[in-house]
Amino acid sequence: MTLGPPLLPPVVPEMALVSAGAVGGALLRFASSEAAKRRDAGPLVILALNILGSFALGSLSGNGAARRQQLLLGVGFCGAFTTFSTFSMDTITMIQHGQFRRAAAYVLASNTLSLGAAYAGYCFKLPTPMVHKLRAPLKANGG
Repeated sequence: MTLGPPLLPPVVPEMALVSAGAVGGALLRFASSEAAKRRDAGPLVILALNILGSFALGSLSGNGAARRQQLLLGVGFCGAFTTFSTFSMDTITMIQHGQFRRAAAYVLASNTLSLGAAYAGYCFKLPTPMVHKLRAPLKANGG
């Protein structure tokens, strides 16, 4: 007995995982950016977010996270948490204000530290129970 074609294409549950992760990452980034504005620390906070996100994404890859965890935490959360567009606009603003050395230092620090953090995260080995959870498939029914 066949039940017919599935109601949703197979990619829809994966899109839901990416969306769920993105909501969390975007909200955390927004809260961090707003707090930074109140403390006049804008570009430094974006730098820190990008470094943390790079480490987290590297750690997911280095610890062999399953596809669904990669979608939820890597593509969704880290993708929304880190922000190349804000980094780019912060750099342009510095250049427009004649802060050429600061802009160059920001670009150099952002790229060097984010790449270094991604590599450190990739090399960082989580405790075995956490690795097993990362590698275990998420259940499609939410359980």
